[in-house]
Amino acid sequence: YSFEAEATAEGKRKRVEKGGFATEKEAMTAGAKAFASYLSGNIALTSEKIPLQDFLSDWLERKAAEVRQKTLIGYTASVKRIIPIIGAKTVQQLRPKDIDTMMRQLAAKGYSRGTLSVTLNTLKDALSCAVYPDELIQTSPAQYIKVPRNAPRNIVKRTIIRKEKLDELLRAFPFGHAFHMPIMVMYHTGMRIGETFGLAWDAVDLARGIIHVMRQMVYLPAAGHKLAPPKTQSSVRDIRIGPELVSLLKRWKAQQAANEIKYGMTYRLIYEDKDGGIWQMHKQSKPLAGAVRRSIVCTQENGKIAGTSAFWYALHAYGVNPHSLRHTHATLCAENGASPKGLAGRLGHKQTSITEDLYTHETEAMQESTLEAFEKSVRKIAP
Repeated sequence: YSFEAEATAEGKRKRVEKGGFATEKEAMTAGAKAFASYLSGNIALTSEKIPLQDFLSDWLERKAAEVRQKTLIGYTASVKRIIPIIGAKTVQQLRPKDIDTMMRQLAAKGYSRGTLSVTLNTLKDALSCAVYPDELIQTSPAQYIKVPRNAPRNIVKRTIIRKEKLDELLRAFPFGHAFHMPIMVMYHTGMRIGETFGLAWDAVDLARGIIHVMRQMVYLPAAGHKLAPPKTQSSVRDIRIGPELVSLLKRWKAQQAANEIKYGMTYRLIYEDKDGGIWQMHKQSKPLAGAVRRSIVCTQENGKIAGTSAFWYALHAYGVNPHSLRHTHATLCAENGASPKGLAGRLGHKQTSITEDLYTHETEAMQESTLEAFEKSVRKIAP
């Protein structure tokens, strides 16, 4: 069947059509229903067949003007997982079974439940735009699709770093190494990796022993490193730090000053432009107009930033990762009686349930504490 719809705002006529019926009667019946649906204001199928990969590319361009860059990176990563599997199909051809099959294929490749959920939500968001305002399809074929139950829940292993392992890391990355301070800051505060590498001295109050978490460092493939607001509003927080970390930070700040003298005009200074972009420039170079110098805490000896990717790789060689440091801090706090609310605030979580589910392992110390609590109650009621 085929009928002509109203012209677009540009004056282009839109033809609504669909084929593939077994008989002429079936086509006429379906066409009558489609036309009635169209007259009542519902959206009908368009004759313009658009490949999903082209539609998603256009959708990402539109989203670039609406969302934060880190969110856009997540969308882009999801689209890269979608396109190789179903990108060649047109938006109009796409069926729920196609999306369900794609999700099962991604699960079979070992993607975590979290990654699959993000991928599916990205596709749902995009296809909802295909329904409205784009008017390419009547309903989204992704509407009722769910993440496969057999998808692994946790790919990133969070290991508790005990004293022996910490000592091993500090021998491998001693004071003065680019990764020494990130290890110690994350171990003592539970800060996220982006928050740690984005920490500047203007956010460190050594006199009061407080770190103000107010920015994070992110890496954008097309733009390089940038400074951005923390992950969520609850991530903007103050973290109290103890004498050991305060002493280490004072020592490192003095060492950075000595390194700047040592390297002279070749020492790198870090500037942030109006868009949050990071510029690493020799002292002899003239900074960009409007750029602000950021005295970053975690730097290499010559003043350059310490890269997060290299940090991941370095820790991986010792069987841990940056999550392990944050996880360890949270677990040690929980073992020693920190309240869920206080710990959630320290980690930048909005809800205590997130903290308890993700970062408080049931360690031997916790089991002993739970047993002791039970034994105390038994002793109180014993005859």
